[in-house]
Amino acid sequence: MERIKVNSNFYLDEFVDPYTYFNNNDNGLSLVDERLFQVAQLLRFHYMSPVYINNWWKLYLKYKDTRSIPHIIQIIERENEKDNVNIWSGIRTSRCNIGSKLSAHKIQADGKGMAIDPKGNELIFFLIVKNNAEVFYHLGVRRLEDISITPGWLHIDLLERNTKPNSIRVVDRTKSTKTLYF
Repeated sequence: MERIKVNSNFYLDEFVDPYTYFNNNDNGLSLVDERLFQVAQLLRFHYMSPVYINNWWKLYLKYKDTRSIPHIIQIIERENEKDNVNIWSGIRTSRCNIGSKLSAHKIQADGKGMAIDPKGNELIFFLIVKNNAEVFYHLGVRRLEDISITPGWLHIDLLERNTKPNSIRVVDRTKSTKTLYF
């Protein structure tokens, strides 16, 4: 199986878990709010360096010639449990047991996940969004998680929940900590 490119620098497997990728007819494409592809690309453009979300594909490549797909998925899921790879940093299907039930990562009423957790320098990621808030807003970004609770990544989501026009909310686990206006 070949990787499915969704824009200049990202592949679909970076937004979905391996079970979804190998078992859905469209590899999970219909479960991802496609604005997330643009958001990730814009972040990478300003970061001027690779950014990753899910990174399980390398394990698929390692085992694809010697193991069945179900076995490879089991290996990847075990490695995720050991924090060796990420599989839930994009959309989270009903198979995922991490995060809030109301998380924007979870499949929403429109049938799509609406959040990503790009890995890298969370402060630089935050400053990129802050300094380009209007552009990110027009791509659909409505909330970020406060970097005090996201070491090594920045949660970015498109969910319209307690949002205000022309602003991006920064939230922690219980409240809004600041608002980025433009």
